[in-house]
Amino acid sequence: MALTPFTTQDRAPGDLKDAVLELMHLDASLNANIPKPMRLPLIRLQRLANSYYSNKIEGNRASPGDLLCTQNDSKDAEVAPDLLEIKHHADARLRLAKDPIDAAAICTRESISRLHSELYTGLPAKHLLIKVGADGEPASLAPGEYRTRGVKVGLHIPPHADEIGTYLTWFENAYRLNRLHGLAPLLAAAGAHHRLLWLHPFIDGNGRTGRLFTDEYLTAGGLKGYGLWSMSRGFAGDADAYYAALRAADHVRKGDLDGRGALSDRGLLKFTEYFISIALEQARFVSALLEPRTLNRRIDHYFHMRQCSGLPRADGKSLPTLRIEALHLYRSLLESGPMQYSDIQAKLGLSESTTRDLLGQMAREGLIAMGDDSQVSMRLSGHSIMTLFPGLL
Repeated sequence: MALTPFTTQDRAPGDLKDAVLELMHLDASLNANIPKPMRLPLIRLQRLANSYYSNKIEGNRASPGDLLCTQNDSKDAEVAPDLLEIKHHADARLRLAKDPIDAAAICTRESISRLHSELYTGLPAKHLLIKVGADGEPASLAPGEYRTRGVKVGLHIPPHADEIGTYLTWFENAYRLNRLHGLAPLLAAAGAHHRLLWLHPFIDGNGRTGRLFTDEYLTAGGLKGYGLWSMSRGFAGDADAYYAALRAADHVRKGDLDGRGALSDRGLLKFTEYFISIALEQARFVSALLEPRTLNRRIDHYFHMRQCSGLPRADGKSLPTLRIEALHLYRSLLESGPMQYSDIQAKLGLSESTTRDLLGQMAREGLIAMGDDSQVSMRLSGHSIMTLFPGLL
């Protein structure tokens, strides 16, 4: 069965091409202008936010407050199932960052299998129990294994299990990034997102895997700032609109003017326009959050409130007071990057014991990290996120 892989540049309307170009410029600007000390902390935060929103789309009921309270908890047995699911999703993204898939191989069946497997690696066996079929037959999910039975997803009946291998070969050839140039990688990202979810290659976990694939594909496709912003946050903002856009691209072709593939080219265009609009929305949102003057005002507000013990933790309990010198240190770390302990003491003008106590408190709260080499760097703590980056979670 033939499918149109994506809306090509020559067939894309002018406003869609303009939107893709704006996205490329905005992403490049965000990547170039983010303060270097903020880059890694924000990527870590977005990794958590992305995982939270991707799972929220699938019905995960964890709240941002619950998530922030447990983000540093490494004991899976003590974590609620919904939080454990998000934590493992974030861990999967971290492993992929440390051991990335080569851009030329991102579309292979081996890579897609790895993405699915990464999401479930380390989960207790009870979390891999699923129900399949109309009767809800219990089964154990095998991470990374393609389905061997037919499924129905709402009104959509994906291709038969026997056809998955053929479609995966087509998928690899259709979306190989070393063959795509100009605007094509971003237009292809939209098409690949839909086509992978339409194929539904796994018995369960296809939505999360598809969004994880898109994360990797956008990065491999040249968006250097991706990871500072997230598609899943946009999809989750109106999950009904997300599913409606996917369903539009599920439609079969309607006549000779609707493309030559089995599925509607008009539906694919509608989804592509939706996809690019979500990407632009999210890139603009993070760019606005990082605008220097407003970011500095939020930092000032946070530390002045901390001086008065005027902010609650994510669990509702009161935070302890924090010396105002913490603000001066935090802004120095943001502007200049990591500092040595001795330089901090001299800059703050505090005694050795007071400096040690202040840094200890900030480290315990996750506001800074202290290395073995006495180097101190900034971090984004769970309780500061809501003030410094309102609306992100």
